[in-house]
Amino acid sequence: MVVLDMESFEMVQFDSEAYFKLQEAEEDAELMDKRYSAKEVWKAMMEAIERRCQAPGSS
Repeated sequence: MVVLDMESFEMVQFDSEAYFKLQEAEEDAELMDKRYSAKEVWKAMMEAIERRCQAPGSS
């Protein structure tokens, strides 16, 4: 039996979730013909953040 403090447990959970999200993204990428540059991804992320910050009820 392994006992972890809460901080260590949360780190393991985060690492596991990040790994599975990356694995899922790789699988999706194999099914698609379209590829995005880092610049395109960054621009889309910034636009999404800006829209969310401007949405009614956002803090």
